Amino acid sequence: MPLSFNLVSLGCPKNQVDSEVIFTRLQKSNIKFTPDIDNCDVCVINTCGFIETARKESIGVIMEAIRKKQEGKIRYIAVVGCMINNNIATLKEELPEVDIFLTTFDEEKIIEALEQVTQRKITTKDFNVHKKFEREHFNLRKTAYIKISEGCGRACSFCTIPIIRGAYRSKSIEEIKNEASYLAANGVKEIIIVSQDTSCYGADLNIKNGLYRLLKELVKIKGIKWIRLMYLYPLKNLFNDDLIKLIKDEEKILKYIDMPVQHISGRILKMMKRGDTKKDVVYLIEKIKKEIPEAALRTSLIAGFPGETDEDFEELINFINEFQFDNLGVFKYSDEKDAASHKYGPKVNAKIKSARFKALMETQKNLLPSILSRHIGRTYDAIIDETNNKTIKLRTYFQAPDIDSNVYIYEGDSKYNSKNKLAEDFMQVKILKISGYDLLGVPQ
Repeated sequence: MPLSFNLVSLGCPKNQVDSEVIFTRLQKSNIKFTPDIDNCDVCVINTCGFIETARKESIGVIMEAIRKKQEGKIRYIAVVGCMINNNIATLKEELPEVDIFLTTFDEEKIIEALEQVTQRKITTKDFNVHKKFEREHFNLRKTAYIKISEGCGRACSFCTIPIIRGAYRSKSIEEIKNEASYLAANGVKEIIIVSQDTSCYGADLNIKNGLYRLLKELVKIKGIKWIRLMYLYPLKNLFNDDLIKLIKDEEKILKYIDMPVQHISGRILKMMKRGDTKKDVVYLIEKIKKEIPEAALRTSLIAGFPGETDEDFEELINFINEFQFDNLGVFKYSDEKDAASHKYGPKVNAKIKSARFKALMETQKNLLPSILSRHIGRTYDAIIDETNNKTIKLRTYFQAPDIDSNVYIYEGDSKYNSKNKLAEDFMQVKILKISGYDLLGVPQ
């Protein structure tokens, strides 16, 4: 009788892609997926180890799986992912109940590891003919992430990704095209490009203007309607005029730009070793707004970086108020011992850090009515994420899944017919009003 497995995926979209690859590898090897974690042979946990809170969440999930194993609900536990990379020896010693530990560099060995643990032959004919670019995708039927690189070549002082994941390694354009084509053939309409540093794509392969060249190839793929770009570094030499013009002119590339700036104080940016200055960031934002007036800008910020003064923080607040990002995320600084900033001082105490985090979130929340009101009365093409008897949940070009807002159409609205929408991928929706962080609309 074939083995069964359940998979728990933690962390970011890049981790989700890894989980999808593992999921596909297991299925192709005739290990059957079960959504019932209380009745599976193998529980696979893909961990996140980026910051302390993520590691605590990962440990909590592992401990719950161990409890289920002790109760006889799970036979084997396999733990993979970022958290394992620099902690494998300690984890093996502290968690002997876990049967398999694999780093992100060894995840392709999961079948071999399972064969050793279970003492049975698992590899099948299906697995032997499985192509590298073939994979399942989770969550949204018509949307899939594509990871275009591994690791990171930056030296941001607060970040441990290069230590955890290694140096930046671009996938080949051909490999990415094959993956996108496979996903398109399986019904995907929106691909979301992710990487630790998307702007830097191809530099390690000596491909000049690498991201531009990759996108020129991806837009040719039939079936793909939307290409969304995430994790674009705000560096002028990489986020250049060619890329801006391509985003502006190419219909398939969404006018959605995710550009994590982290801070705006020149002094803090220098301490963060971001490689850009306040002048650089402001220049690029203003250029994008000028060249692509309809562009939706998303950014992420860090509150409470070591040495951040009241003046630095006030500068950040003023920056948000001035540029009014369509979408914005805030993180509290995490003092990682392997990061260069761990040695920086003075530390911002937890109470002040929390207050600054709250102030940044409140500032963005107070701006939302003005930001979202721009869409009232306008009609957009929107991708349908979920449909039930009472609601249609959609996203427009300015909304990425999970991290941004949504558009909702409710039962009783004109032209509403959920049964007719089940088979559709996109629909035209007119925005009527704001509902908190979300928007309400009607079909057109």
